[in-house]
Amino acid sequence: MALGDGVGALGCLAENTETIGAVLSDYAANTGGVTLVLGWSPVAPQDVSAGAFARIVTLMPGWGVRGLLPHPATCAIPTSLAAIPGLLTGPLRPDVLITRMTHRGGAVHFCTEVSWQQALVDAGVPVWAVLDDAAPAASAESGLPLDAVSVVGRAGDMPARVAPRAPEPLHEELADRVLALIPEGARVQYGPGQLGTALLQRGRTPMAVDTGLLTDAVIDLERRGLLIGEPSATYLFGDRALYDWADGRPILRGIGHSHDITRLSRGRPFFAVNTAIEIDPFGQVNVEGVGDKIVGGIGGHPDYCAAARLHPHGLSIIAVGSGFGGRCTLVDTLSRPASTPAHDIEVIVTETGHADLRTADWGQRRALIEKLFDRSR
Repeated sequence: MALGDGVGALGCLAENTETIGAVLSDYAANTGGVTLVLGWSPVAPQDVSAGAFARIVTLMPGWGVRGLLPHPATCAIPTSLAAIPGLLTGPLRPDVLITRMTHRGGAVHFCTEVSWQQALVDAGVPVWAVLDDAAPAASAESGLPLDAVSVVGRAGDMPARVAPRAPEPLHEELADRVLALIPEGARVQYGPGQLGTALLQRGRTPMAVDTGLLTDAVIDLERRGLLIGEPSATYLFGDRALYDWADGRPILRGIGHSHDITRLSRGRPFFAVNTAIEIDPFGQVNVEGVGDKIVGGIGGHPDYCAAARLHPHGLSIIAVGSGFGGRCTLVDTLSRPASTPAHDIEVIVTETGHADLRTADWGQRRALIEKLFDRSR
């Protein structure tokens, strides 16, 4: 079984006091041999009992699934988002997708995320829909006839709301340094969090947004007349204001579109702006955690970095403070496997400046990166 992910992940049915997680856990315990597939979970899945399942496969460890990771039934697959549709229509193909959908205009549509769910629909995986007519419908994908899904109930909750955190001076300084590298009219990909918010809030020239997670900051960009066209993403991640703003707009597409390296590396110049937990002296990046402590998953980090590097007029940028969690971001050796290879990192930006690595060999890269961080300061 696959559970729809993102902020729209199901909690409970309106007709039942039990949560979806509790019902599925009871079913798995009584049936045996059931595998549960979880995608990106920004909030913890409610009442999912790991011991009830033969296997829980998470495709984005960290975030809300941290509590499930220690259980021996849980398996965290190290994969980028671009590879997930292939996994879920191949070796991890589920028997059913259970997800939140909304009924509009005679068809049912995905709500606050399309993600890998569209690939399952295209592959003919049966869909059990929990209808939520109050949820925003922001999908740009074609809706499904009502008789193409099995309606199993109505949602007893709303998509999760995540209030944005205001950027701190460090994020604003990093954003300003990054914006100096991005030409007017470029497509920009950014990550969730305070840096991404600062990037959109402090932009002064028009830009297109082509990203994975679309956040509240896009509203401010449009309000100031600097958003080119409709943004493109695969998840919404924000508060009620974002969901209301996105409702009825063709914004969200499946991962096969949002993380398609071939598409991203063509057309309007593409600039990927991401961060890091650790960077080694050659530019390898770890975004998953420190040692055994999981912070997040690989996500779309390597997909976007590769696409920007391959674009003839694009740029793959890592913007990060010189320290993370009380330790230097630059480390001699990554404490976990590399999330993104060094050759897909072109520019590193810190609060002290930036290092352009595009024409540097390995020795020169090391010298530029170590000078940028200068751990003796």
